[in-house]
Amino acid sequence: MDAEEIRAIFRFSAQEKSIISSFEIQEELFLPFLLSLKSGGSWSYASEDTKSIAVKDVITYYNEESKTGYTLEKIYLFIDPEIIKEEGVVRRLEKCGEREERELVERPYCITLQAKRVILAEVNPDLRDIRVKELKKKHILLKGTPAYSAAHELEHLEKGEVKGIPMWNFEYVKHQ
Repeated sequence: MDAEEIRAIFRFSAQEKSIISSFEIQEELFLPFLLSLKSGGSWSYASEDTKSIAVKDVITYYNEESKTGYTLEKIYLFIDPEIIKEEGVVRRLEKCGEREERELVERPYCITLQAKRVILAEVNPDLRDIRVKELKKKHILLKGTPAYSAAHELEHLEKGEVKGIPMWNFEYVKHQ
């Protein structure tokens, strides 16, 4: 790693600290957001007093003429989230933590979360920026993958371990 790369890392870290402190929220509540941003996926955190989850959604924009595009990542950080409505049931395979195999679980297709605070980051690789703002609305409807991710992280906070039916309960069927 050269000196310029080290300086870039320090600049980025200083910006990160500044943006986090601007929201006047306990720094550890941002841990799920930072993990989602740097490692991908959705994450959760809980202390005795409070909890937070980060849920990622992605949208790909593609220009057919230029044959170029980018994938915008939206990372929602929910402070003290709770489910106020669920709709539908989707069976899906999930892998969690250090488990080696995926498991069959049931998740809601739609989920409405209520939170004390909701912070949204939009990560745009085309512009190379991360736009962060607090949303005024405290009820957020999520559908599909973000809903599954939110339900998964909330299950962690409520029950600790996420449990499903191990994949070895499936049967191979040769299709003719």
